Amino acid sequence: MRRTTFHHYFYLLGIIALVMAMPLSHFVMGLASFLLFINWIAEWNWREKRILLRKNRQGLWFAAFYLVYAIGLIHVTDWSAAGNEMLAKLTFLLSPLIITTSKQLKIREIHYVFSAFVLATLIGCCWNFGYAQTHTLENIRQMSRFIDHIRFSLCVVLSIVFCFHFLLHPSCKHSLKYIYLIVSLLLLAYLFYAQTLSGIFILLAIALFFIFYLVENKHNTILKWVLGGLTVLLLTTVVIYTTYITYDYYVVKDPEPDFTERTSSGRSYSFHENPMVENGHYIEYYVCDDELQTAWEMRSDTVYDNLTAATLTRYLNSMGLRKDSASVMSLSDHDIHNIENKTANIYYTKTGNLRRALYETYFGFSIYKKYGIINESSILERIELWRASWQIIRGHWLFGVGIGQQRAALDKQLEIQHSPIAGKKKNRGSHNQFLTFWIAAGIIPVAYFCFLLVYPFVRMRERITFVYFALILMLFLSMLVEDTLNAQTGQMMFSIFVPLLLFSEKEKL
Repeated sequence: MRRTTFHHYFYLLGIIALVMAMPLSHFVMGLASFLLFINWIAEWNWREKRILLRKNRQGLWFAAFYLVYAIGLIHVTDWSAAGNEMLAKLTFLLSPLIITTSKQLKIREIHYVFSAFVLATLIGCCWNFGYAQTHTLENIRQMSRFIDHIRFSLCVVLSIVFCFHFLLHPSCKHSLKYIYLIVSLLLLAYLFYAQTLSGIFILLAIALFFIFYLVENKHNTILKWVLGGLTVLLLTTVVIYTTYITYDYYVVKDPEPDFTERTSSGRSYSFHENPMVENGHYIEYYVCDDELQTAWEMRSDTVYDNLTAATLTRYLNSMGLRKDSASVMSLSDHDIHNIENKTANIYYTKTGNLRRALYETYFGFSIYKKYGIINESSILERIELWRASWQIIRGHWLFGVGIGQQRAALDKQLEIQHSPIAGKKKNRGSHNQFLTFWIAAGIIPVAYFCFLLVYPFVRMRERITFVYFALILMLFLSMLVEDTLNAQTGQMMFSIFVPLLLFSEKEKL
């Protein structure tokens, strides 16, 4: 085997190993990246690399983001934190250089990469699903065993995109298309089972774009209309189901209350003013605190404190029961165990049901509306983080607070604002990638990064495919609500897949 051929196959296998590690292993991602770099150096064909780089000058612009981001080192005081972050983000510099100065992958080889990523994601889904079936999960996020649940949901979404690419690509055999269709449906089922709302809504946004893409696609095939019909069906089903869940949550099912009614033991119920609605029932109606405490102490050894009382009341309400001793005694041992674990709604125990994720969100909104408390809603917590981030940016808009110091600055700002989430989850990010970049390094890296997102659509339109657009749309929407590129998987998705799609073989994918 020729030396150049060996290095090319090593490069291809390294890329495949890297993308397979994205949904499965941080360690293997790092190892594969290191081996790719060693192989790149060992090629020692610097003349050819310079020629390739001149042909793909845009690759330098992507690699240059790392150097532009380094502007945030100007006034760093914590060099240990800054060094760790710059080391973690080194892939932004090396990956575009390695990909653009290596022999371009052919369409067939790119498809191997896509298939490997889909296979790894499917393996992760099967493993996570099996774990959920054999373990009791206090939180659905615990279902994701390899990487955090949000980044894994992005892997699932991107895998579905790759499957649909194969379904439409003329080079894909019909027998394989059936397999990819089944795999895409399995991945879709997992996404809804895992109840990651951000991943679901990103997929719906991509599905909406996919419909327009099919309309513009001139190939009038049966498969095109089948995929379009399935996509429309998915969007319609989600909209109708979400509407039903919302109606079922907020619309009260109970008849007008009888304020003179008593418990079976003859005690009075309390009826609070302006009660909150949950699962279609008023939480603070038909409550007998004395009976709740007495019955709870008979059923459980857990101390009946304020938190337990609130959890028990909501749990009974979610079942449509009165909050009295008779209702507590009617609960199963499993229900009692759920309440002891601070599960406040029976639907929070249901997996594979979008209702659980939406109910948690709706309750967070209700708590904020009535009491001004934001801790029960991840969406409201994000808004609070964005407000604090913007206050920091107003004072450090040009060069930021320094790379590696953005999290400490955000914690300090939350304390200054007397935020209700100050000190509860320290060392967190802004949950918005653009704000995080801005706080760390100022406006110049943010502007340059936005330029990198937009430029290919302006000057490299011949390279823009459905896969590339879906990838950028997915990353962009994710970066609005998450620090996507601060996580290793997010970094690799951007720094590997973007150059691969833009600088692969000239034939359109």
